[in-house]
Amino acid sequence: MKTKKIVLTAILIATSFLGAYVNFPGTTIALDSMPAFFAALMINPIVGLVVGVFGHFFTALLRGFPMSLPVHMMIMLGMAITMLAFGYTYKMLKLNEKVKLLIAMLVGIFFNAPVSLFLVSMIIGWGIFAMLPVLLLGALVNIVIAVILFQALKGRVKID
Repeated sequence: MKTKKIVLTAILIATSFLGAYVNFPGTTIALDSMPAFFAALMINPIVGLVVGVFGHFFTALLRGFPMSLPVHMMIMLGMAITMLAFGYTYKMLKLNEKVKLLIAMLVGIFFNAPVSLFLVSMIIGWGIFAMLPVLLLGALVNIVIAVILFQALKGRVKID
């Protein structure tokens, strides 16, 4: 990996840490995944995975792992899967830009909310699905901000 990618990855991980402080009131949902969604688009899905895992870890750490470390590790796995699904959906589709982004956004929301909740439900039960509306909103907000940032910078910032 080139130095520029390593530095940008580190900046996005740091941004993810800052985003962990910006949470939806009354929840542990924060803007920690926005840099990961952005990284999956701008750099590649693997970098998005790394940023997403760190981002959730920071959010959970700042709140004292409220659902236990094993549950938050399962959420980190969900974030990893989400970033791969989101990033590769965007990269592999051979459609116009807006359609690719829309489909990738829907995939990201689906994996970030219902799929991640399913993973967590294997540890703590089906009651976790009560968080689905808030997680859907959180995923939507994080992804929309990331896509807007990506569209503003795509073509203006050279990564390679």
